[in-house]
Amino acid sequence: MFKLTGCKLTDKELNEYRTDRAFGCFTRNCLELEIWPAVAKSVRYVVFCDIDQMHKANDRFGYAGVDKKIKSAINTGRQNDIAVARWYSGDELVFLVLEGPRSGNPIQFCERIQSRLHQAGLSATFGVVELRPQEILSPKFSVKRAAALVQKAKRNNLRASIQSEEKLISGFGQNGQPVKKTGFLGWIVAALSALAW
Repeated sequence: MFKLTGCKLTDKELNEYRTDRAFGCFTRNCLELEIWPAVAKSVRYVVFCDIDQMHKANDRFGYAGVDKKIKSAINTGRQNDIAVARWYSGDELVFLVLEGPRSGNPIQFCERIQSRLHQAGLSATFGVVELRPQEILSPKFSVKRAAALVQKAKRNNLRASIQSEEKLISGFGQNGQPVKKTGFLGWIVAALSALAW
């Protein structure tokens, strides 16, 4: 783990500062203040994930039940070259996909997480952006771009989808199986899939 210079917190307080107990991932503070400075030059993609219809999920499964499902999905679908942190609220996560031989395709990574969430009765909308050189000082810039993709998708009723700056990449159909989308027809399929949810 990363060390805080001049920190006056106990080990327990430091662990609480760094780790989100519900999801077993980093906190936003830890990602911004410790992880990002250490790995920024190796970050290739930033993924923003917003769990769909969190309030309904909490009503259906209970808060602890939803937390357990999300924790399981993000930890079983994640590779060593990916750091994850809870962002603003309980339904938002940020993934840093680092350059490296094991980092893989960020879209395939999102599809794995989406598949695991779907198996647990949940879904999420993802925004994937490539880190720009001018964004290396803080994760906020790339996270803002990725979050904008997610918000645009949700405004257009395209939940349970994976967005990039170029186009909608994939989503889930009525049968819960991943569906690839391309071009105008893909947007129609995505809209119909979102209505099915």
